[in-house]
Amino acid sequence: MDTKKLRQKLLDLAIRGKLVPQDPNDEPASELLSRIHEEKLTMVERGELKPKDVKNDTVIYFGSDGLPYEKRADGKGEAKCIDKEILFDLPEGWSWTRVNAVCPVGTGATPLKANKAYYENGTIPWITSGSATKGVIIEPDGYITELALRETNCVVYPVESLVVAMYGEGKTRGSVATLRIDAATNQACAVLRKIEKGCLQSYIKICYENSYDALREKAQGGNQPNLNQSVVSNLLIPVPPLAEQRRIVDALGKYLALVDGIERDRAELDVLLAQLKSKVLDLAVRSELTERDQKDEPASELLARIREEKLAMVGRGELKSKDVKNDTVIFTGSDGLRYEKPADGKGGAKCIEKEIPFEVPEGWSWSRMERLIQLTSGIDLAKADYNSEHNGIPYITGASNFENGSLIENRWTDKPKRISHRGDLLFTCKGTVGKMAINKFASAHIARQVMAINPYRGVDKLYLQQVLAWHVETIRRKAKGFIPGIERGVLLKALVPVPPLAEQRRIVRAIEAVTSATSL
Repeated sequence: MDTKKLRQKLLDLAIRGKLVPQDPNDEPASELLSRIHEEKLTMVERGELKPKDVKNDTVIYFGSDGLPYEKRADGKGEAKCIDKEILFDLPEGWSWTRVNAVCPVGTGATPLKANKAYYENGTIPWITSGSATKGVIIEPDGYITELALRETNCVVYPVESLVVAMYGEGKTRGSVATLRIDAATNQACAVLRKIEKGCLQSYIKICYENSYDALREKAQGGNQPNLNQSVVSNLLIPVPPLAEQRRIVDALGKYLALVDGIERDRAELDVLLAQLKSKVLDLAVRSELTERDQKDEPASELLARIREEKLAMVGRGELKSKDVKNDTVIFTGSDGLRYEKPADGKGGAKCIEKEIPFEVPEGWSWSRMERLIQLTSGIDLAKADYNSEHNGIPYITGASNFENGSLIENRWTDKPKRISHRGDLLFTCKGTVGKMAINKFASAHIARQVMAINPYRGVDKLYLQQVLAWHVETIRRKAKGFIPGIERGVLLKALVPVPPLAEQRRIVRAIEAVTSATSL
């Protein structure tokens, strides 16, 4: 069961008036909207709102031609047909409106971190856009002082305000959460204040959750597109009568609780399956999952042949001297300890016993990854050099292109600079480190978040993928930077247990048999 799609379907039914029955005795939404506008004008008189908070309020109605029109609530200006914005028909008694007509929308600010007086001994809760992913905000991300409020645009928003993330990586941008504490926010948040006796905040939150994808599409900017306050406040939402809003919120809450239960059960099962798969991988790379065959060519001979092939490629100009310069041989000394020495015989041997995680069977060998593979690092393109119109070849930028072990397309380029070919093992090295997929495209440009791995003959690509999956947590721990990333050397210097080629293939088949039997 795809619970994500089920959740989206429930949200969609809710805002179309198909989740609960309508009651003809309910007060029409048009009257509720009229009352909200009057309340906002009164709040301006009391100094609780500024004139700008009502200046752009509009009324949406259907003209004699049956088309929807929008006009300013103060009667100034001309009406405008918005037929192209109306996505579906509403039940009788419902109305369309902009969010800013029912909720004043504001933002926050980030006081200069260099000014310690803004933060030291702060008592005012302060949140950032990341909190919007929580659904409900009960704890702040930090505290600021009264001085920060006076000298910046920070505003303390009351409980029940809705926080919409305008900036943020991953799933953050477009997320919405309900404040359960009075708090100020940074500039990356839009905040929707509650109007007393107005629309239910919980219903408006449903509208934003349903519009998550549509909102994100309106983000602007280069590599890190953001929403702005205008996009958030001008969101068009369907408004049911207040009584029906209550019925919708209640019914949807019960349905989503059932979905949550399914997801919890699924998550628990996923944890168990992940533990099982991890154990299978561990057994596999220790040669405890398959039977060994004494007739198999030892891995030491396989590694020697790879070394000769690489030297021949240098001679033909297919590799550079630097590509073989760092090759090493790992061997067991007369004292029973493991040593490593340069493959070209230059330089002394170094004891690496502390690096060896476990014993390998007879016929196996340890090797550095760089002796086994050609590694291509990606490079970013300028925004003008890629597109979303299927022009050129796929542009693989990072984790968003990796889905359940396969690659998906969402960008293309006709100006590639760093090519990966069909059959390469692609590995994400920045942001979400360690996602993998076999390149299914004839050719694709890879961005700097991706590395392409191409093993030499004698190393099974799928075996190498399983070894990396076993090794991935160790690799991730070596990631550095604000957006975590690994350097080429982390992969190239990784220690790999190398079985004979025939056994590599038996291991791959054994792992596939177990994982296919446990797949959901």
